Amino acid sequence: PKKPNSALRKVARVRLTSGFEITAYIPGIGHNLQEHSVVLVRGGRVKDLPG
Repeated sequence: PKKPNSALRKVARVRLTSGFEITAYIPGIGHNLQEHSVVLVRGGRVKDLPG
């Protein structure tokens, strides 16, 4: 991986009820999302990883 911008960012492809398919960030340490989990999507931009 190229040094400054390589990270395993936790994201999920989410299909909304309106039909859109978006890429959503999964915040926090660890998660228990599986393939057909129901999620609530919050708007806004995600800051890059600290460091």
